[in-house]
Amino acid sequence: MGDLAKIFKAYDIRGVVPDELDAATAEAAGAAFVRVTGASAIVTAHDMRSSSVPLAEAFARGATAQGADVIEAGLGSTDLLYYASGSLDLPGAMFTASHNPAKYNGLKLCRAGAARSAATPASPRSAS
Repeated sequence: MGDLAKIFKAYDIRGVVPDELDAATAEAAGAAFVRVTGASAIVTAHDMRSSSVPLAEAFARGATAQGADVIEAGLGSTDLLYYASGSLDLPGAMFTASHNPAKYNGLKLCRAGAARSAATPASPRSAS
């Protein structure tokens, strides 16, 4: 595992694969996510980056090691993950680095019902 302080951002986890973000880090994140949410099941999705599937699989191993079931939505967008989280009322993890260069990857996490994680800044609409 690399320097975790470098890859944990205000609203996601992202870094250069495999130097900063690797399978061991993703697996540990999956286990921690289940412990923090207390979820008995989670949903995951991934983008088309070549590193997304191995990272999602490692995350799932960590989650299942904590006793959670993992519903793999497969290849899709962040909107798909949020829809699945909302529809299934499950916490979710999206593997994507959005607009970052191909050497990067990361995770966007949400609580059950697609609720933002505590680390996610309030949206402009909710900040009054």
